[in-house]
Amino acid sequence: MLFRLAYYSTNLIRRSASPDKSELRSIVRTAGANNQDRGITGGLMFNRDYFGQVLEGDRSAVSELFCRIARDPRHRNIVIVEASAVDRRLFQRWSMGLAEKTETAEKVNSNFGLDRGFDPSRMDACNFSSYILEMVTLEEQLVSVLIPT
Repeated sequence: MLFRLAYYSTNLIRRSASPDKSELRSIVRTAGANNQDRGITGGLMFNRDYFGQVLEGDRSAVSELFCRIARDPRHRNIVIVEASAVDRRLFQRWSMGLAEKTETAEKVNSNFGLDRGFDPSRMDACNFSSYILEMVTLEEQLVSVLIPT
């Protein structure tokens, strides 16, 4: 059974701090390789206020990964947006894709009515997953772990 879990958490990076992009990209590459081994696909959206992520795969593999994420002190105030069985993967091309705040984000934010930037608390489950999918698709060139076809 294919399972999708979407969540967001408050980002621990202070608004005035500059995130270390190389560290985040390294995490994504490592997570992507691990996810590929576990049959997990997904996408990650990051800005200074939130991490938003969608994970897809076998229910037990996704649940195990999410439990590990929930124990990670870099996340706080985790909110599960969606946890359900699904018919198909949205992120079949990526074991992990990353989207960061860029000019592309401004366009996507506008398409989703997010005049103040990525704010998952203002989105329903469908829009949340669609937003992350669109960002990962458009920002694929930044960093992602593609699944070989």
